[in-house]
Amino acid sequence: MKFWIKNNLYLLTLASLCVLIYFVARWDAISEMQRALGLFVVAITLHEWEESRYPGGFYELMAKKFGWNDVNKETMGKAHGIVVVAIVFFAFVPFFFPSVPWLAMVPAILGIFEAFIHVAGIWIHRLKRPYTPGMLTALLCLLPVSVWIIAIAGERVGWWWFASAVYYLVVFACMELGVMKSFGTSPLQVARSLKRG
Repeated sequence: MKFWIKNNLYLLTLASLCVLIYFVARWDAISEMQRALGLFVVAITLHEWEESRYPGGFYELMAKKFGWNDVNKETMGKAHGIVVVAIVFFAFVPFFFPSVPWLAMVPAILGIFEAFIHVAGIWIHRLKRPYTPGMLTALLCLLPVSVWIIAIAGERVGWWWFASAVYYLVVFACMELGVMKSFGTSPLQVARSLKRG
């Protein structure tokens, strides 16, 4: 467990590099959807680096907002480990099932959400600079790939978009509950923090 807590970002990066090598080596043989999904895997990995390491600070922002005082490397490692597990379901699972259009839409939902929340985060956290850790990769990497995925899968998804939304929300809810547990808090305490502003 300690290995995972300490190295989950490096393991995500290694898995992402494997996907990158695979889809570059097989570029002509794979579908346009799998190319887009492969790029999303790389983009979400870059996003995690920006949020947590270069420049980092996203978890610190959230901890400050919700009044989480016990923020140390181990706590952040646990929380990020849960995020990495969620990324497997958000990005890697769709990459391996590119012919399932509703599943392909899940990363697109995540990419659009990330772009929105990082811009909104400037006001949520009352930041003086127009930047939140993760915003550049959300806007420059995740958002364009998400639009590309929607352009490819959009018409074929039809009413199955409902399945995409349910899958996304279930994974997102599990991730959020896990992150809150890592910080020793609950949804009720988070709601109270938000109410206080």
